[in-house]
Amino acid sequence: MLSDKIAERVRSQIDARGDHPPDHYSFWKFVHSHNYESRGTSHISVLAADGSAVSATSTINYPFGSFVYSNQTGIILNNELADFCTAATSINAGERPPSAMVPSILISKSGDMLVIGGAGGGWIISATAMAIVNKLWFGYDLERAISSPIMHTNKDVILFEKHFSEDVRNSLLKRGHKEQKVEFTMNVVQGVSKEGKCISAYSDKRKLGKSAGY
Repeated sequence: MLSDKIAERVRSQIDARGDHPPDHYSFWKFVHSHNYESRGTSHISVLAADGSAVSATSTINYPFGSFVYSNQTGIILNNELADFCTAATSINAGERPPSAMVPSILISKSGDMLVIGGAGGGWIISATAMAIVNKLWFGYDLERAISSPIMHTNKDVILFEKHFSEDVRNSLLKRGHKEQKVEFTMNVVQGVSKEGKCISAYSDKRKLGKSAGY
């Protein structure tokens, strides 16, 4: 609701009546057709002066969670139980809803560190893993590692972000993989790296993020 574009869209759908069906508001269609900065999940990566680190992902799942909030705190409650609908045919006592969260802290024997994680639903694992590969295997600086286009598998197809490597894409297609065009990508990664005395931080511009230091 911090976006003027979304606020204007919401205002245009409000009138004196209160019994409109969900289709009247076309909320999900609007969400997926606009690359706006806020969804249901957030991630933060922190490296403190004393060397301690935190990688934390939090979510209410959908943009407005369960549409229920606490009267005492004003906090919107999550609807993580919805994840059972897409991943399980039956639910047993004690089970937890599946999650794609992968807050990670990688430490080398020399004391170098990478604090990283992301938001973006099912894209989280792909985006975070590829950022780690870009940084540790390919030697990219942190900004390039995080901002580089990614690919993501969804059932029997591969989704390629715009400007993804044509060489890799063509090689995968020659092996028989199927592709699907993606107009809207959800991957958003934040990371902090420490290499010797050099510390760098980058927050994914896909969600208009900014890094901060002291």
